[in-house]
Amino acid sequence: MSLPITGTTGINGIGAAPELQSETGIRGNQGADFGAALGKALGNAGAAERTADEAEKKFAAGDPQIGIHEVMIAAEKAQIAIKYAVTLKNKMIEAYKELMSTPV
Repeated sequence: MSLPITGTTGINGIGAAPELQSETGIRGNQGADFGAALGKALGNAGAAERTADEAEKKFAAGDPQIGIHEVMIAAEKAQIAIKYAVTLKNKMIEAYKELMSTPV
């Protein structure tokens, strides 16, 4: 039995980065909605972490349908989702700092 991991998935169920949603900005230019992307990344990371914790608890309780490999895969997916959210946050802060240091 495999555990469902919420969020977007890529090839063979390996987690992929969520797509950035675009919305119309000033003067009709397309811009990424970074707030929504960060919120989605954090939501996916939280869901993956909860799924990994649930799998760990089931395995520790002796559930015969959960193998150690499924626990490890769920934990690795959670770790990757958290790294993605942190990277996205860091890029957003970097872009903000660059924008604020731009002379008007």
